[in-house]
Amino acid sequence: MVMRKRVDKLMVENIQNTSGTGTPIIDMHVHIYPTTLARRAMAVAGREQDDFEKLPVKENLWKRMEEEHVALSVVQHVTSKPATQTDVNRFASEIERHNVISFGGLHPNCENVIEEIEKLNDMRMTGIKFHPPFQKVDISDEKYIPMWKHINHLGFPVLIHCGRARGEGIYDLFPSGVSKFLRYLPDIPVILAHMGSRSGNPEEEKILYQFPENVYIDTAMSAERQELEDFERLASAMGPERVVFGSDFPYGTQKAAIEFIRKSSFSDSEKAMILGGNAAKILGNRMPEAVRMKCK
Repeated sequence: MVMRKRVDKLMVENIQNTSGTGTPIIDMHVHIYPTTLARRAMAVAGREQDDFEKLPVKENLWKRMEEEHVALSVVQHVTSKPATQTDVNRFASEIERHNVISFGGLHPNCENVIEEIEKLNDMRMTGIKFHPPFQKVDISDEKYIPMWKHINHLGFPVLIHCGRARGEGIYDLFPSGVSKFLRYLPDIPVILAHMGSRSGNPEEEKILYQFPENVYIDTAMSAERQELEDFERLASAMGPERVVFGSDFPYGTQKAAIEFIRKSSFSDSEKAMILGGNAAKILGNRMPEAVRMKCK
């Protein structure tokens, strides 16, 4: 009973944490791993020797959320190869709690991909994450059309890594590639990570701005890799109502990402949309009830 009261108290404290305008802060793009894999995961950023308190494990995420008043974090799980899919999604399910939920990982080349999507639905995953460079897939290939159609049919939000990873590669995804399959996802939120790729290519940006209203971009790594002026330009062109806060923890920090948005020139109401309001709209009933009630 004592433990239950403590959990409830922490939940209330976290739900009361807001963007400064009454809207809870929702981080749509974080990563955590089993402790045995956390240090290996940091090798991507050359930080495998980081102290334990900086590693992407659940306890460290909870601590950062408490420090930065984040009400809800959405963990984006990546299935880098079909063989790991079951283990990845078992972990995704296990780490969920009152203020942490998961997008399941789906590898497009897994056997019986439609069945795997149904499994994610049975597991009540919040959405589905794709990372073309890590998964080594050309996600715009026509052979994946049935996959996209079934995801749309079940109503899963999706978050897709855009841009490069570990330098330029043949599987990098930009808005021109997204445009090849977006028509099959008319009914679900589609979040393009890293501001839709931050390519700096005017032609790619033109395509991005013409996407329909169900397409969003997230701010993952903007605080670390984007000038504030460029962030404001891109977010304004997209529309702040279609920009979602993401820190990319542990590769970025929630502290820096929140401060970056708060010091932008957007109005208080626009900052509130970016820091939590837009994510709440995307997640809807997929959010924990306490967070959902606070967003009303």
